[in-house]
Order: sequence, then structure tokens, then C-alpha cells
Amino acid sequence: MFKFKGKQEQSGLNSRYLPFGLARFFSWFFLLLVLASSVFLSLFIARATTATLLDSQEDYALLLAENLNKQIFNRFTLPVTVASGRVKLGDPEQYRLLDEVVHSLLHGLRVETIRIYNNEYAVTYSTNRDEVRRTDLYTQGVPEIFQGKHHHFDVLSTMSYFQAMLRPRLAEGSFQLRTIYPLKINQELYPNLSEEDASTVLGALEIIQDVSNHYQISIRNQWLIMGGFLVSSLVLFTLLHVVARKAEKVIAERMERNLQLEAELHQSEKLASMGRMVASIAHEIRNPLGIIRSSSEFLLRREKAVQDSSRPILEAIYDESCRLGSTVNDFLDYARPRQPRRDAVNMADVAHKAFNFLAGEFQRQNVELVDEIPPFLPVSGDEDLLYRAVYNVLINALQAIGGEGRVIVQGQVRDDGKTVLEVMDSGPGFAENCLKALDPFYTTKDNGTGLGLPIVQSIITSHGGKLELENGKDGGALIRFVLPSGSVLPDEEIERGDKS
Repeated sequence: MFKFKGKQEQSGLNSRYLPFGLARFFSWFFLLLVLASSVFLSLFIARATTATLLDSQEDYALLLAENLNKQIFNRFTLPVTVASGRVKLGDPEQYRLLDEVVHSLLHGLRVETIRIYNNEYAVTYSTNRDEVRRTDLYTQGVPEIFQGKHHHFDVLSTMSYFQAMLRPRLAEGSFQLRTIYPLKINQELYPNLSEEDASTVLGALEIIQDVSNHYQISIRNQWLIMGGFLVSSLVLFTLLHVVARKAEKVIAERMERNLQLEAELHQSEKLASMGRMVASIAHEIRNPLGIIRSSSEFLLRREKAVQDSSRPILEAIYDESCRLGSTVNDFLDYARPRQPRRDAVNMADVAHKAFNFLAGEFQRQNVELVDEIPPFLPVSGDEDLLYRAVYNVLINALQAIGGEGRVIVQGQVRDDGKTVLEVMDSGPGFAENCLKALDPFYTTKDNGTGLGLPIVQSIITSHGGKLELENGKDGGALIRFVLPSGSVLPDEEIERGDKS
């Protein structure tokens, strides 16, 4: 089938096609929205996971600090005070004793550094002995401890969280938790201790733990969440995109069909009004034209009454009136087509009948007629009208060739129940817009009426068929009759078709 859309039709189709363009836009927008929300949600969940892990580490650090406080007091402060009268970490022996107590408690634990500050914020003990007596290592939490705060937490990092997300694996020490806890008298040993003595801060204990593995778990969970959201959103987007494309295709086909139906409806309305006008004009011309033709014929038969000088004029009047009568009949046939009968017809016989009638004309113009029609092409219709349709197409082919050439006629019964008859000539073919040839009164001939193919289309359409026009692969025009296959003809008709 021919599909031809002009610029106006295409612009109309595109304007109606816009809603599904918006649907496709919203599907992309939805994908971006899901991806953005997945990133935000994964960050939120990762932060929540990190906070939970840090809370657990802080609880653990508090338990560790409290245990260290008790063990340092019980195993170091109290024995040293009893033995020496005071704690003096400048004494190497006391320092060694405290170091042994601390290392025995930290054995197997992921603790990086232990420091103890005095009330002047100087380091009096550290697992790294080079830090002893330094006053530049304390942070805000140390003064707060001496001011009575129960504990203080800080997170130390060598990189930002975003940078950590881009690392396949975090090195040890990338993220550390610093806990500052007050060293006090163990009240379990002195239950009757006064409140003032119980609140006395002997020193500030600083514990630094490596929590890089916990951040690694948080980051891994974040990537898993983002990946899950990404895969699910891509699957959903793919489904939406496929549905949108199929919907676009269906809507485009329906819109194209609607545009064709609208064009056909407008064409039918235009042709109907034109047909009524042509019928009325042809009817008014036909009567006086019949009088002119009969009068000229009457005068030509009276040989004695007609002078030799007048005979050529009368013959010209008679011939032209016959030609005009044929033209008027074409107008009337187009304007008021008759309803076809529904007889069992073999299109092969119809085509051969037209071949025989035009055999002399084909021979005179030296045009080769190639008959490739099978013996049996069943249709249901009016044999006279179908003969006229084939005859008009063959005449058009002869006129288009205008001299030596070839006409190929083919036929077949398709699997979809359609009978097809094709006529292809070796002429110049149709113009760029083949459908223009079906417009009434459109002709490229000097003496044509432009009603030949419109009449053929009217006949084929009245039989429930379709007339298709196109240009052949090797040039020339190709006209195709597509008709519903009729009932099976009697056996004698088939045999007759085989013999022919």
C-alpha cells in the first residue's frame, strides 16, 4: 500500500504525537528522580548505619575507659601511693609499672593510642613514649573533662567521607574514634567517700581506636543500596520505555490511518459534489448533442441532398459529436457509477477478452503484450465493469508508451484471500506523487479527460477491492488490482480457462 504524507499531514501527525513525546520525557525524568532519590536514601541509610556503629563503638569505649580507670587505680595509683606517698610518672619505675598495667589491659584490642593528661593539659603517660610531657596534643575535650564533663568523643579522619566512598579499601587509621574519660578514685574500694572526693579528677584518659573497618562496612552497604536502586530503576525504566515505544507505534499507526480516512472522506465529499455538478452538466449537453449527431448522420445518408463540398463538414460534425458523446458518457459513468452484480467471474477470462479486443492496436503500435496470468483468478463481481476497468488500464498503458514498448500483465491468488492483477508498462511511469493520478480531471495528455483511472478506481472500490499505483523497479507504471477472491467457479469454467 502506498503511504504518502505531505508537510501539512506530517506536521499534524507530529503535533498529535506530542503527548507520547512527553510520556517519554517523563520516563527519563522518572529515571533521574529515582536515581537522585536512591543516592539521597543510600546516604541517609549509610549515615544512620555509621551512627549506629559509632554508638556501639562509643559504648564499648566507655566500658573500656571505665575498666582502665578502675584497673589503673587498683593496680597502679593505689599501690604506688601507699608505697611512695605520691604518683610521679617522671620516675622510670612508676612509668614502667603503669605501662605494664595498660598493655596488659589492651592486649588483643584494636586500640591505637592511650594518653593520660594532668590538670595542666600535659601528657604524663602515652603508649608512644615520645609524646610524654608534650602540651600541644590536647584537644577541647581535655579541658571539659577537668571541668566536670563525664566523657567526650571525637572522630579523626585522614580523608572526607566522599573520598572514602571512592576507595576500594580503607587503610588502617583512616578513621579513628577518640574518647576522653576522667580518671577518678574507685568508689567500689571506698564506698564512704565524700561526694567532693569522688568527683575529683585525677587525670584525663584519652583512648584512640581505629574504626576504619566500621566505616568500610557502612560504605559497602551504601554502594549495595545504590546498586540495588539503580538496577531496579533501570528495570522499571526499561519496562516503561518499551511500553511507551509500543504505545507510540500503535498511536502513530492509528493517527496515520485516521489521517488517511479523513483525507479519503474529504476526497469523497469533494468528488460527490463534483459528480453531481458533472452529472447535471453532462445531462444538459447530452440531449442537444444527440440531436446534432442524429441530424448529421441523417444528412450524410441522403447522398443526393449533400453536396460534395459539404460532406467533409458533416462528417467532421458527426465524428466530433460521437467523440463528445463518449466523453459525456465518461462523465456520467464517473458521476453516477452503477452498482456491480455479484457473479462468479474469472479475471483471467476478462483480461484475455480485453487482450483480444486490443490485439490490433498493440500490433499497430508495435507494443509487446506479455501474458503471465494463471488460468484461474476467481472474483465475485460484475464482468462488464471489470472488463471496462482492465480495458481502460491497457489503453492508458498504450498511450503512456506512445510507440514501441512492452506491457506485462501478471496475476495471482494470495494466501490472504485476495486476487491480484498487475499491469506494468515500459512508459515513463507516474510522477512523484502517484496518488495524484487518481484525482478526477487530472491528466498529462493533451486530449484526455482525466477520468480513466478515477473510473477504474470507482469500479474496483465498488467491488470491495483496492487500486494501487506505483512505479516499477525498471521504470514504467505499475497498476495493481486487489480484489476479494470469489467463490469457486464451476468445473467447466476452470477447464475453459485452462484451454484458453
